[in-house]
Amino acid sequence: MSLFLNLLKKDFYLIGRSLGGVVSLFTLSVSVVFIFYTSIEVNEMLSARSIRGLKWAIIFILNFVIVSQSLWEERESMGWEASSSYVSPTYLYISKSITIWFCTILVNALLILVLSIFFQNMVLERYLGEWLFANLGSGCLVFLGVSLGVVAFESRLKEIIIPLLQLPFSIPLFLFGLEAENRYWMEPGLYLPSIGLLLFFLLFYGTLGSIMVETLQNE
Repeated sequence: MSLFLNLLKKDFYLIGRSLGGVVSLFTLSVSVVFIFYTSIEVNEMLSARSIRGLKWAIIFILNFVIVSQSLWEERESMGWEASSSYVSPTYLYISKSITIWFCTILVNALLILVLSIFFQNMVLERYLGEWLFANLGSGCLVFLGVSLGVVAFESRLKEIIIPLLQLPFSIPLFLFGLEAENRYWMEPGLYLPSIGLLLFFLLFYGTLGSIMVETLQNE
């Protein structure tokens, strides 16, 4: 347990050392929201469905940025190679994913608040529900991004190819996850199926990532 806590501490340190860290993510999200507000919302009120689509798009961008930042710091400091000599790659993968996910949870809390302020159809009374779905989506993208980032370590392009690898795997999450969230708000009785679908993606991507890092380590 103490070893795993040390890994978490190291990962938090690397994220904090990256340029801006969580602050840069929040600034980026506010900038994107402000662009959509000034270009669309001031002239035509966006529907709740469109706002949730915007939310998921911003979450994808934020996850790509923070995963790339963290993995770049990991590669430059040689932390992964040094730790893998005495720790299972699965532990490294889980530690890195949990750390990044925690940071995205904080950013998502601020993102939902900003969306509620700028857009009329994003009511503050639904804050906890919107935050829950955002966090589940972020968790899936984090597990996927970290596992593909480990694969990108072996290529010449490094973090640059992460979005190219991540996009095909993210499409099912966007299609089914966003639809599950919209159906939940339209039909509150679909609480368990909607949450269960995103939990399935979370488990699937987490398991897939652990298999990938173990396979690369054995090779």
